[in-house]
Amino acid sequence: MSKTKQLQVTRRHALEVLTIGALSPAAMAAEPFPTKGIKIIVPYSPGSSTDFLVSERLADQLKQTVTVDNKPGAGGVVGTQQLALAAPDGYTLGICSLATFAMAPATLKEPLYDATRDFSPLSELISTDLVMATGMNTPATLNEFVAWATSQTKPLFLGTLGAGTSGHFAGFMLGKAANIKWEAIHYRNNADWMTALMNGDIHAVFTGPSVVQAHVKAGKMRALASVSDARSPAYPDIPTFAERGYKDMQFSNWIGIAAPAKVPTEIPALAMTMSGTPQRAMKCVAAAASAGASVTSSG
Repeated sequence: MSKTKQLQVTRRHALEVLTIGALSPAAMAAEPFPTKGIKIIVPYSPGSSTDFLVSERLADQLKQTVTVDNKPGAGGVVGTQQLALAAPDGYTLGICSLATFAMAPATLKEPLYDATRDFSPLSELISTDLVMATGMNTPATLNEFVAWATSQTKPLFLGTLGAGTSGHFAGFMLGKAANIKWEAIHYRNNADWMTALMNGDIHAVFTGPSVVQAHVKAGKMRALASVSDARSPAYPDIPTFAERGYKDMQFSNWIGIAAPAKVPTEIPALAMTMSGTPQRAMKCVAAAASAGASVTSSG
């Protein structure tokens, strides 16, 4: 099976597994949970929108302390492996994503976990698009950037958060479609590649709209196009890749929450809490929309 077909199958299985374990009446009628604080492993650097969405929504509903434990590294694989090894008692949960559940297992030579075996998926939280961000020392539009990039005799540097991440995948999708030669430079966190991009040490990054929004508004970076089927709410004036002729450059980076495998049967009832109260849910939806993401209700 080719890597492309394997990736498609793995992604489909990862999305299907997020819907496993329908919430039965027996589970909903189980003893109250939780009775102590919960730790959420977030496999990204501190300060991401995921930190806010998870801690706010869970703490508000469960009436318990929710501690975010950021474990970045290898594009999310480090933190995801720690979640797989955690005690399956429901008091350690973690963030999963298209990259960590679907792309990494399909592209890494030796995956450290099996997304369909090592986890109990609970809920899809948000779905966010990607934007292509560049520094101010390269062409200002996508078409101009592609023309410039294809004229270079040496590979351009693509910043990513690790092999097999959605940004890594999107960059090489464009490379194949537009005949751009990339050399991937992997960074541990957003702050490192942001500095490199603004200094001109790398040429482009594919990332979430909210990650670079402040720098784009400040004139320190450019957003050239979005990887989506519609323009990003955060960048209504920025075209999609499809608008510029790259029809295959369309996918969303979903982010969900999961527990280690073999959690007690009542724990999946946590998914019922993820949509939050109507007021809290609306605040989350508004915050996510302004950042170019959409919140998925699991209720």
